[in-house]
Formats: sequence, structure tokens, C-alpha cells
Amino acid sequence: MVICSRKKILIPIVTAFLAACSSDPTPPPMIAFDITADYQANDGRLFYCVVRTANEKQFMLDNYQEVANKAFADPPDPGVLGVFSIAPGTEQTYTVNQPAQGAMGLYFLFTQPNSQWKKLLSTPFEEKYNVELKDNGEVVIKADQSWF
Repeated sequence: MVICSRKKILIPIVTAFLAACSSDPTPPPMIAFDITADYQANDGRLFYCVVRTANEKQFMLDNYQEVANKAFADPPDPGVLGVFSIAPGTEQTYTVNQPAQGAMGLYFLFTQPNSQWKKLLSTPFEEKYNVELKDNGEVVIKADQSWF
């Protein structure tokens, strides 16, 4: 009788433990970028946005040509989270997976890059960012502020 009672108690505990151990961890939510480019951004020409994992030191050392090469590398660079074409005068939404660790760099491959061609986003990440690309090359990134 004692063995039967122990089994009744032990089996649900072991089952719950095994179920908890076998379940995959929930991945972090995707990050969305609502990108609005003025009509004259990049002199009205198509350009690219590259999102990749980065740490502060790496980000500071990144140069335009290295990022452009990684964006279109074959095989793809594992640090690149996404490469998106940006058409001036449009509003587009893109999503990427959150990096496992570290920050994210946003790199705008303008025809003639200026000092704002790259921006660093540090943790903790927001779920959504509004990115405004102005005709003078200015890049404004703000966390989305929902009204509710």
C-alpha cells in the first residue's frame, strides 16, 4: 500500500519535471523597424539597411566597405540579422530576430555616406522602433510609443 501511494505522488512530480526540462525556451520577440525615408533621402536613389549583431568596440571600428561586404557575402555572414532595400518616399516595416547577446548595429548604405550612416541600439531592446531617414542624411531612431 505504501509503495502505491508513493507512486501516485512521485509519478506526477517526475512527469512535470521532465516536461519542464524537455520544453524549448521561448525565443525573444522579434524586433520591428518602421522605416520612413523622405523622397530625397539618398538623392532619391534606392539604398540598403543592414542590421547586424555588434558590440560597442566592433561598432566603432566598422567601416562602410566591411559592412557592405558582409551584407552581401556568400555564404552569408552569421552576424547579419537582415538586409533590406529602402526606397525613398516610402514607409516600410521589417522585422529581425533579437541577437542572442550584445547590441545591434543599423547601417545605412547610402550612395554617399555621412557621419550618421550607422547607429547602435543597446539592450534592453524595444519591440518596435520608428526610423526616419531625412533628405539631409539625418537618421532619427525612436522607440515606438504606443498610445495605450
